[in-house]
Amino acid sequence: MAQTPAQLPLECWLDAALAGASTEEVRDDDGLLVGWWAESPECEGASAFGATPDEARSKLRQVLAGWVELGQRLGQPIPSFHDGIVSVSA
Repeated sequence: MAQTPAQLPLECWLDAALAGASTEEVRDDDGLLVGWWAESPECEGASAFGATPDEARSKLRQVLAGWVELGQRLGQPIPSFHDGIVSVSA
């Protein structure tokens, strides 16, 4: 049986969430690169901006840690990651 997010160490959960995260370039109206956007599609609203892809992902990791903590306090569904499969539980 898969562990719930509350049972998994937070660091393991964050690693799994970041594995499915995406990054994309952010450009201004002149086409100049201004930074990178990272988001985790399974975690609604969790996104971050950074000067480099690594910085954006690092900031996203911090955002996701807060996202999980707040979601658990509010009793919101939190995605579970197991063998590349995402499931959601409250």
